[in-house]
Amino acid sequence: MPDYGMEEFPESGGHAHNATRGPHWLEVVGKAHVLTDRVAATAAFVILSAMSVVVLAGVISRYVFNDALSWSEEFALWSFTWLIFTGAAVGIGRGGHVAMRVLTDMLPERWQSPVAFLRDVAIFLTMTVFVLKGMVLIERVGGTSPTLGLPNPLRYSIIPISGVLGAFLLLTENTEAPGVLLRRAASLVGAVALYFALEAAAPLPVISGWSQSTVMLAGFFLLMFIGTPISFCLVGSVVLTTWTGGMLPAQAVLQNAVAGAGKFILLAIPFFLSAGYLLNLGGLSGRLIDFAGSLVGHFRGGLAHVNVLNSLMLGGVSGSTSADAATTTKIIVPEMVKRGYSPAFSCAVTAASALLPNVVPPAIAMLVFASAVDVSIAQLFIGGVVPGFILAFALMVTSYIIARRRGYEAASKRAPLSTVWSTFLKAFPVLVVVVVVLGGIRFGVTTATEAGVMTLFYVFLLGKFVFNAYSWGTFFRNFRECGIEAATVAFLIAASAPFAWVLIADRVPQDLVALMSDGIDSRIVVLLLMTVFLLGIGMFLDLTPAMLITAPLFMPVLAGFGVDPVQAGIVMIIALQLGGVTPPVGILVFVSAQVAKVEPGPVFRAAIPFIFATLVVIVLLEIFPALTTGLWHLLG
Repeated sequence: MPDYGMEEFPESGGHAHNATRGPHWLEVVGKAHVLTDRVAATAAFVILSAMSVVVLAGVISRYVFNDALSWSEEFALWSFTWLIFTGAAVGIGRGGHVAMRVLTDMLPERWQSPVAFLRDVAIFLTMTVFVLKGMVLIERVGGTSPTLGLPNPLRYSIIPISGVLGAFLLLTENTEAPGVLLRRAASLVGAVALYFALEAAAPLPVISGWSQSTVMLAGFFLLMFIGTPISFCLVGSVVLTTWTGGMLPAQAVLQNAVAGAGKFILLAIPFFLSAGYLLNLGGLSGRLIDFAGSLVGHFRGGLAHVNVLNSLMLGGVSGSTSADAATTTKIIVPEMVKRGYSPAFSCAVTAASALLPNVVPPAIAMLVFASAVDVSIAQLFIGGVVPGFILAFALMVTSYIIARRRGYEAASKRAPLSTVWSTFLKAFPVLVVVVVVLGGIRFGVTTATEAGVMTLFYVFLLGKFVFNAYSWGTFFRNFRECGIEAATVAFLIAASAPFAWVLIADRVPQDLVALMSDGIDSRIVVLLLMTVFLLGIGMFLDLTPAMLITAPLFMPVLAGFGVDPVQAGIVMIIALQLGGVTPPVGILVFVSAQVAKVEPGPVFRAAIPFIFATLVVIVLLEIFPALTTGLWHLLG
């Protein structure tokens, strides 16, 4: 999961592994941090593995023995809850949660430490709520699960555990700097004191007369501007409303968050994300690059076209834009520079083509959108095929024009059919995944979650046993880290559920419908206005939190104008994702520039033509709904 302005920590967690240079007590704290991180991360690995095996067993039992395992779905959802909160706690100690640090990084040096103190207070306050209100939730939840026969409080017991774990890992994250440790200790004490003060003073007289959504949005933006991770901005701002006599008590906020992520379809996220990890780990992406080169490598600017086509094919399996940007940069950009392309252009085309994994199925963004809006994931997957090809074509045309004007890589002889065929055969084991996933979901043979777990095990078998591309140790380390990344994504979804609930309960979407409907009677105008708004939001927020916040707001408006939710979803995904190649955040540009060791400024300038090409595609999708819905109807 990308993070904005945060350090990138190793798998052992934070900087504690270097704590031996300090006093002995710091060394002990550092070792405790590393041990705790590894134990929790290993627990995430075990949970993800068990969840995957049980869901696969359910699929096999259903299709082979015609006897569904009635308990498998509930076991998977309970496991997912534990994975989410375990991984979220580990992510706190690694700086692994998405945050917007653009504004805080611009502050003078003397303000950095006070702002960091406030940010830590906000996180520790949320962890305190997890512990104390999580225990209240456990006491008040009764009954047993219908198929597992286990007491329901067991499912929620991970919440207070996660609060303690996350607080400890954040407190001990950097033992190289005793000052930071002391500042964090002070912020922890301050957070606990603030919690009891707010509990005693509730409802707060200062803001108790405000609407709940106003309090929540004010809290959200305040926390976001001081660099608090977005997921904690969402949870913290909703909890803030509980101290004003709000509609949800704090323990109900936590239960609502669990319910928000407790959807079977969301299990497809860790499954497809893990499949993408193993795809890159097994070197299978190189086969796709060779095949793409045989198809388009002979055109002017051939490697730029290979870059785009690789993202089109790889995206359908990996479903991760950041992973695609990093992988493609490592493999293709050095070769592009050798052949005379400028480093900035090479990174720009890589960042722009990394939009494709969230447009071409199976896309993680589509699963997130489907969790926020009541829409068929099968229709979304099929609806992204044509827009994905159109966007890829637009990026390739842009690359061709730039290559002609700058004299990049002249056209060469077309690869012989024998080469095309041989590279196709090598890439076929990977390409077949997309066909099986799309076909299985479209014709109702499998659900998205079932397709995800089958893809995961298929890619695992290919990489480990067919091609013997990695050792068991390498698999363990990567699958463990994938569990943490999947958990941070799912935690965002969980955190957005109570946030969206308050907005809807406070009638914010209804008010927005009335506002936008006043004087506007054109579907196209509404879509264009939404696009402008989303482009602005996408410049500052990562795709997932931005979509989770905006989708519940705009979908009632668009539905009133007869906009198909599939069309709206595809447009929303592309518009928000375009922020990944625009300043000030531009995570895809930063990822590519960091991997290639290139200054991001020139990359942003080189990306301008690709931004305009993408905007043209967005307008086309808005004018012609059939581009997103036609293939579904064509397939019957």
